[in-house]
Amino acid sequence: MNGIFSALLGVFNADGDINEDGVRALVRHNIDKCGIDGLYVNGSTGETFLMTMEMRKKVLRTVADEAKGQVSLIAHVGGICLDDVNELSKEAADLGYDAISAVTPFYYKFTPDELRLYYTNIAEKSALPLIAYYIPSLTGVTMSIDNLCSILDTPNVSGLKFTSNDFFALERLRTARPEKLIFSGFDEMLLPMTVLGTNGAIGSTYNIIGHWAKKIYELASAGKLDEARVWQQHVNYVVSEVNNYGLYGTLKAVCTLYGIPAGNCKAPMAPISFRQREAARRIKDYMEKVK
Repeated sequence: MNGIFSALLGVFNADGDINEDGVRALVRHNIDKCGIDGLYVNGSTGETFLMTMEMRKKVLRTVADEAKGQVSLIAHVGGICLDDVNELSKEAADLGYDAISAVTPFYYKFTPDELRLYYTNIAEKSALPLIAYYIPSLTGVTMSIDNLCSILDTPNVSGLKFTSNDFFALERLRTARPEKLIFSGFDEMLLPMTVLGTNGAIGSTYNIIGHWAKKIYELASAGKLDEARVWQQHVNYVVSEVNNYGLYGTLKAVCTLYGIPAGNCKAPMAPISFRQREAARRIKDYMEKVK
């Protein structure tokens, strides 16, 4: 299960419910236009923590039905209520997903032992392999290399989504656990993380430039670093624009320009602004020139 995975955007109607037609259109765009290898469903980019359990299940069902085995599917099921996490894990298995993933539990100051027990509980009850999700910039949870290794050593934990700029930790993890899957999570760092031996990447901007990310991953894996660097520069232009004006809203505005009914972000996130739509037009113009 290597390669480039889009962290699928959330798609909502005006009333805040799931827009199933929009989800299907976005899945098709990712597969048919961006050429991604897989989809990471209901992660941070999917605004999952703003959704009810039924909404999260509806997204899982819709994506599985539309993708129909064409790409690998990872269901993010994480949260701070283990009952909900395990219920979503079962749903993903029933729907034929390839793996589940779970972010480190947040808000409460969990100890390293409690974090390990969290993953042990999920992994023991899951019929699917588990990919832990480490993103300290959003969760506020920072873990040592030893703590991350202890989670990777948990039975049925197959790998880690590593969304951190700690390259030393990444290299130490790759060296210590060469048999485990490690996916990079920062789109702007895809090239150096590939050089350090990741198995691929999971990223937000890949909803629109997954084909560029695949070029970076394939070129870097083949040792063609000068060519890969050029494509990383193209990716980083897009990353800069969306970060300057708001990641999720700007990406949805770009998707809308490509005919995908991506809608607005879910409240309490703000509606897409004029500045985001202007940035989206610049991004689309840039993409058209590069291709």
